[in-house]
Amino acid sequence: MDLEVHYNNLSSKEEVYEKIKQEVGPMLEKFQVKAELEYLQDEIKATGKGFDLTLKTLDDKCVVDMKLSFLLKPLKGQILGSLERNLKKYI
Repeated sequence: MDLEVHYNNLSSKEEVYEKIKQEVGPMLEKFQVKAELEYLQDEIKATGKGFDLTLKTLDDKCVVDMKLSFLLKPLKGQILGSLERNLKKYI
């Protein structure tokens, strides 16, 4: 687990899941990366060249797990910071 974002604007994990489902595409476009999205129960996975991202909705928070290739690892803090800001804005 790389990041935890507690729910502020929405209260149920179903609401949060639907909101993240709507916003994950535009969030990834901001990073100018192409990703294959997989929607599972309570979990969204994005896989692209050099990264794997998992967003899991729990009862009170969203948990982010990110694996980056060797070339992208120096950007991990910046990417997680941007994801955290975007998630806090929506959930």
